[in-house]
Amino acid sequence: MLLTGLLDYTLYCQIRFGGRKEIATDSDSRVICLCAQFEAVLQHGLRKSRGLALTAAALKQAAGFSSKTEAELTFWFYVKEHLNRHELQRFYSLRQISSELGRGRAWLRCALNEHSLERYLHTLLADRPRLGTYYEDWAFILDEERASMLPTMAAGLNSILFAINIDNSDLNGGVTRGGSSVSHLLKESTQGIGSLWKESTQGVSSLLREISTATAVVPGFTPRVDGASDPLPVLPRSTSAGRRQKCFIYQLIVDVIETCYISYTNMRHACDLLHGSYRSLRSLLDGEMEHSAGLRQETDLLKKRLAELEERHSAKVQALARENEVLKVQLKKYVGAVQMLKREGSQALSVLRSSEEQAPVPQSKFMGDIEELAASYERKLIEVAEMHGELIEFNERLYRSLMAKDHLIVQMRQELIDLRGPVPGDLSQTSDDPSLSDFETAHRALINVWIPSVFLQGRAANAYHVYQVYIRILDNEWNVYRRYTEFRELHNHLRTQFPQVDTFNFPPKKAIGNKDAKFVEERRKQLQGYLRMVMNKLIQTLPEFTARPTKETLLSLLPFLVEPKQEPSDNVKRKKM
Repeated sequence: MLLTGLLDYTLYCQIRFGGRKEIATDSDSRVICLCAQFEAVLQHGLRKSRGLALTAAALKQAAGFSSKTEAELTFWFYVKEHLNRHELQRFYSLRQISSELGRGRAWLRCALNEHSLERYLHTLLADRPRLGTYYEDWAFILDEERASMLPTMAAGLNSILFAINIDNSDLNGGVTRGGSSVSHLLKESTQGIGSLWKESTQGVSSLLREISTATAVVPGFTPRVDGASDPLPVLPRSTSAGRRQKCFIYQLIVDVIETCYISYTNMRHACDLLHGSYRSLRSLLDGEMEHSAGLRQETDLLKKRLAELEERHSAKVQALARENEVLKVQLKKYVGAVQMLKREGSQALSVLRSSEEQAPVPQSKFMGDIEELAASYERKLIEVAEMHGELIEFNERLYRSLMAKDHLIVQMRQELIDLRGPVPGDLSQTSDDPSLSDFETAHRALINVWIPSVFLQGRAANAYHVYQVYIRILDNEWNVYRRYTEFRELHNHLRTQFPQVDTFNFPPKKAIGNKDAKFVEERRKQLQGYLRMVMNKLIQTLPEFTARPTKETLLSLLPFLVEPKQEPSDNVKRKKM
């Protein structure tokens, strides 16, 4: 019964507070019942003190007539054996706690708040010699199979954020007052049931009505008018009738509590069944959703495959249509050849008939001539078909040869431009840039630009690359050496004068890996192409420069190409790219 109740209330708290941000306090009936179940488990089977005096005191306490000086029977005596000095001082310094039972309850609630109950339970269960001293052999905590579940249940409560008040005078219980234990049990049971069933006012009211009816039936019981905390009168110890009344009321309260607990357990069982049905339906819904998602993906894949098949079929249909056109042309040629042969045959037949009229020929000779003529027609038709097939094959071979030669010409022209620079007509024929083909290349000035090599200057982190720019105008040629930053300044300057420069392919800036040989070579080619496009833009925009190209005019237009006063020194490390 203890294990079942503890499992139930642990599950209720996990369902209500587990995995949420809501705080579990002692105002919730589930938390109160959980603490009560842990107290009942730890109190179960406590070994009573030896000696006749202590035995009599224990009997008096069980009968409900304990005094302030009598010892309390609580699990706190065993728990405090495993606490250090600071922890004991903490619980003994609580202002509202004045009893040993209250300190035990405060320790239990503090362990729940700090999520240390699992650690404490492992410590308590591991000390087997002391357990035998404080507990009877039939105690719950000495049953290894059942007691081993206590740390597991405590670990399951770590996901709940508890905030239970531990310095509360209500935790002292009824042992610190000289009142009746039966009346105290009635008060605690009524409060526990009321907090447990606060969601169902009908259950609480029926419970109170049963308790009121039971107290009214008992003879000699009159409620106190002054509103004291104990609803039952304190009878003398020597009165056996009073004891019987208290035992009857106690048994009645226990029966009512058990009935309420059974009803609550049935309700929780029905709720669990509903939750199980909901989870099963939810899993079915998730499975159907996954199945529908898989069907959607399969449908999309089939649509893509269908589109691909339609494209392939359309391509095949187009190819077959083209082949059909070719066959139609061939059929027309074949029909023309047959008609021509028929005309020739009719003419030959008329000649034969005229010859027959002039000189009759034997019938056998005439049939032989006809067969020979048909055989010759057949041979000519076969020859025409073979010639047509050879012509088509020769046409295809000639087309492939022309395409290969065109590709070779384009490749050799590009290599020639890379070696000697562009000449009139080269750029406009090989480049796709519109600025190179919009003007007449026949009047283009012979101005060529190369970047043949790259120099590495400086040391360590201060090293940078210098690009050699070679310019040739007619018979005048010179070299300049520029860094990438100077190329970028030229690009920004030209963008303000010619908006079309933005369309030119200028290599972007790169902060990491700009010293790599492959990258530098690629940038050299890009800068060379960029300068050639700029030069053609100037030639297209300025016809007077095209008419009389000179070095002075070019330097006035592009100060970027002005020769420096001092060339790079000999100690510069040159890296031919």
